Amino acid sequence: YGEKQEKALGRLLQEIVARSGDITGLDWVGKSSVFNSCLPASITAYRVPPCKLPVLPEDEMQSLVTSLRKTVAVDFASNIYTQLRNVSAPRFAAQRLHLPCIAFNVTEVRRVRSPALETHFTYRVKADVLHDLSISTNETLVQFWPARPIEQTYVLVRPWDRSLLELPEFAEFMQPSDFGDITESEAFRLLVRLRQPFSAFLLAQQRSGEYKRIASDHDIIGQVNDVRGLMDIRTIEIL
Repeated sequence: YGEKQEKALGRLLQEIVARSGDITGLDWVGKSSVFNSCLPASITAYRVPPCKLPVLPEDEMQSLVTSLRKTVAVDFASNIYTQLRNVSAPRFAAQRLHLPCIAFNVTEVRRVRSPALETHFTYRVKADVLHDLSISTNETLVQFWPARPIEQTYVLVRPWDRSLLELPEFAEFMQPSDFGDITESEAFRLLVRLRQPFSAFLLAQQRSGEYKRIASDHDIIGQVNDVRGLMDIRTIEIL
C-alpha cells in the first residue's frame, strides 16, 4: 500500500510540473521517492515549511549593482541574462525530470567524523565558485578530493526560477523574440540576485549519464563566491 501511495504522489507531482512548470514541489527534505529522486517519498515531507531566504531591500540592491559594475563587464552580465531568459521551462515525462539549472561542479566530498552508530552522515562539500557547504544525509557518498580523484561525478545545482528575471506577469506567454533589448540595469540586478543564498540540490551522475538527487536532512543552502563563474547553464535529466 505504501509503495502505491508513493507512486500515486509521484504521478500527481509529475503532472503538476508537466502542466505548469512550477517546481515548488521539489522543495522538500527527507526521503526520495522511488518514482523520481527529485520527489519526496511521502506527502509528510511538506510538513516542514520551505526555506525562506531574505529578500534584498531596494537600497541595498542599488548599492550592490553599483559595486558590481566596477568588477564585471557589461557583456558578461548581458550574456548571462540572455542565456537564462531563453532557458526552457522544466518538464516532467515518463518519470524523468528535465530541470533547467545553473550547475556547479563538486570538487571535494569529505565525511565529518560522527558517532559510530550514527545513521545519518555529515559531509563537507566544496564546489566551483561556491562557498563550502555542510550536507547531512542517510546516503553514503563516495569521498574524494583533488589528491584522491574518483570516477563518480557530483554536481550542486540551482534550479532555475524565472522570477529572478523580474519579468512582467504576462511574460510566461511570450517567446524570447518578443522581448526587447536587455538594459544594463536588468542584467546587473540579475547578477546581484544570483549572488544571494539559494536552495540547492546535490546530484550524483549515473553510469547512463542521467542524475539522481541525493536526499538531505536539511535544506542545502549554497552561495556564489564569484559571480563571474556562473557559466554552466544547462538542462539536466534526473531519474
